[in-house]
Amino acid sequence: MIGFRRGVAGVKSVAKRVLRRGGGADYRAALFDDLRAYSNGVKLRRILEIGPKDGQDTRRLLGLEPEELVVIDLPRMKDASEQWLRELDRSRLRYISANFMYSDLVEEWDPFDCIWCTGVLYHNPEQLRMLKRLFDRLHRGGILVIESATIRRPWLRHANCVEIIYPPSEKIERKYHLSRNITHVPSAKALASWLAMVGFHRIVRSECHRKSSAALARHRAAYLATKPLEPRDGTYYSLDGDEGFVIGRAR
Repeated sequence: MIGFRRGVAGVKSVAKRVLRRGGGADYRAALFDDLRAYSNGVKLRRILEIGPKDGQDTRRLLGLEPEELVVIDLPRMKDASEQWLRELDRSRLRYISANFMYSDLVEEWDPFDCIWCTGVLYHNPEQLRMLKRLFDRLHRGGILVIESATIRRPWLRHANCVEIIYPPSEKIERKYHLSRNITHVPSAKALASWLAMVGFHRIVRSECHRKSSAALARHRAAYLATKPLEPRDGTYYSLDGDEGFVIGRAR
């Protein structure tokens, strides 16, 4: 009986450690599952993916059978992307080598039903402006999936603020696991606030990082959000039609 009790206690102890550490799941696969649940069966005919990395998310998004999947990444990533692009059926896929934030090509695109943007936002210091640009590129009722690194200093983690890491140094890179082109890192609350400020609603935080590990959940955040079917008053960027409100167009 004593051995049995010790065995049960051991199992409980392991279970607690697993819960603290996370289940070791692929957080991007878990986030994709969240998209399926969030979209609730609605057909996503045109999808935009920004910064496809290794193409794993591209494969998942193609599994949704969109009429068109547009993938955009920086010109310097083109050769690396070609390595995995050649393995895919590209009949419904269009790859564009450009900077989403600053390319004039983006202005010419028809709206999308879904935009998937993971691991990109925090590389740009104009993050609020970038979120507005994402908002502008969606259909009414379109879905944004956004994922970002978040604040590194523990005492700021639960605040609604942005941490500025500057000047860059090798010490900071090693300590916070950040590259030198990362200077502005939002908290999870700040990211949610920005989404609301540019006009999104149905803003839901994903638990995808927690399913992977507790450490990852402390340093990253992901949200799903919807562009309203009708313009809404009271948001930060809501001055539709005001020609003097240039930044509101995120150009």
